Amino acid sequence: MFEKLRTDILPNLIPNNSKIMVAVSGGPDSMALAHILWRYMREDLSRGISLVITHVHHGVRKESDQELKLVQEMADLWEVPCRIHRFDAKGYAEALGKSFQEAAREWRYARWQEDIQEEGCTHLATAHHLGDQAETILYRLLRGSGTAGLAGIFPSKDSIIRPLLTFTKADIFHYCEQEELPYAIDASNEQPVYARNRIRLQLIPALERDYNPRFQEALGRMGELLRWDEEYFAQQTKKAWNLFSLEGQDHSVGLKREVFKEPTAILSRLLRRAAMIVSQERRGLGYTYVTKIMASQGKPEWRQDLPGLTVRITNEGIWFSKPQGSEVRDGGRSVVIGVPKPSCRDIPIALGSRLKISGLEAEVALLTEEDFMSSTVSLDSTEYEVAIFNEEFLAESQDQLVCRTRREGDRMWFQGVGHKSLKKVFQEAKIPASKRNQYLLIACGDEVLWIPSLRRSGLWLAEENSPKAYCVFKPQTGNSNLNSL
Repeated sequence: MFEKLRTDILPNLIPNNSKIMVAVSGGPDSMALAHILWRYMREDLSRGISLVITHVHHGVRKESDQELKLVQEMADLWEVPCRIHRFDAKGYAEALGKSFQEAAREWRYARWQEDIQEEGCTHLATAHHLGDQAETILYRLLRGSGTAGLAGIFPSKDSIIRPLLTFTKADIFHYCEQEELPYAIDASNEQPVYARNRIRLQLIPALERDYNPRFQEALGRMGELLRWDEEYFAQQTKKAWNLFSLEGQDHSVGLKREVFKEPTAILSRLLRRAAMIVSQERRGLGYTYVTKIMASQGKPEWRQDLPGLTVRITNEGIWFSKPQGSEVRDGGRSVVIGVPKPSCRDIPIALGSRLKISGLEAEVALLTEEDFMSSTVSLDSTEYEVAIFNEEFLAESQDQLVCRTRREGDRMWFQGVGHKSLKKVFQEAKIPASKRNQYLLIACGDEVLWIPSLRRSGLWLAEENSPKAYCVFKPQTGNSNLNSL
């Protein structure tokens, strides 16, 4: 393992005179990575390579103190500087209204970037391996990701390098045993609580057993092939952006109408890039909305309100801008007051937000479990309805949760039945056709997850041990939903 790394991989990832920040948790993967880089540094001092170790204490598990001590002792033994960070991971996640894993990851990378700047490092090294690659690609495949997502984890991107990406977990354990490296085991990684854990612990072993014993290698190879394609598409998209982009007023971003003549692969990427600049949503614009914009064919006067932005087409081009309204930030959470009457427009619902719909007494709130338990009495009325969603699915979805009325193509999925059109759902509930457009619903793309007072989909259900998000709906006084809209 080390021989392949020192001859084929590390020289391509680490230029001479580099200073590497190594993220070390104390587990076998990161301990092996730190030791490999330390050996590589000492093997030939003329390379001018130096290391700094960074460790994050999440304050969650009782073993965290032992892991910190293990990392610090190894850094002292190797005479490598070590930076230690402590933070309340659960409290931070709750404050942001995000899942624990997502919030903790964001915090770690933010601290590591600060460490890199303060230490004058050129690279950040993380210990992702082939199992992580396979898990990531399969996870994104199950979510319906495009080629960018299926390309998986890049061995090198920006200043981050991942030297172990082609090696299996077994390779890493073997290296630790061979070099007599101490390491800690995080027992939570062996519990099928999170979706990624279930993929790693249950789905991948089943696929290896029943279909392809080298399944992880196959996924890793597929990811590499798609990365080649994605790098080419990225270059072409950059050229097209320089050709078609327009700068508008009030921080709006535009593209010339001629952009609609571009190949779909390039057009879709340009639309997603423009939307991401305006909305600052790192997951970008979902497939449903991208295809909706492309279906406009660039016709002037076309307009659509999407989660976090408004899209309109003029004779000059297609413009992306922030929607009108009074969105404010309150303690890091989005609070939208006075949202216009929805009709068919999408009103995005962020975790931790509370929406009041203008002209109606209706309210929609999306709360963490802790917030729900502590703030239920402040919802101005005891006459509310609640749907509990799996917070992990909510955080990982390509499309944002929205409140709106029905539209063509809407459907609901039910356990043991499958999908039903929303028209069928209304018919079964004996809702007159004249009243159906008056019902507010909670949806993600064209998947309707909940029609308050009527039906709840079988998707995004909260499991016993999963983090939960509580969607609270307070109807207009005297109505089961909003039947007098």
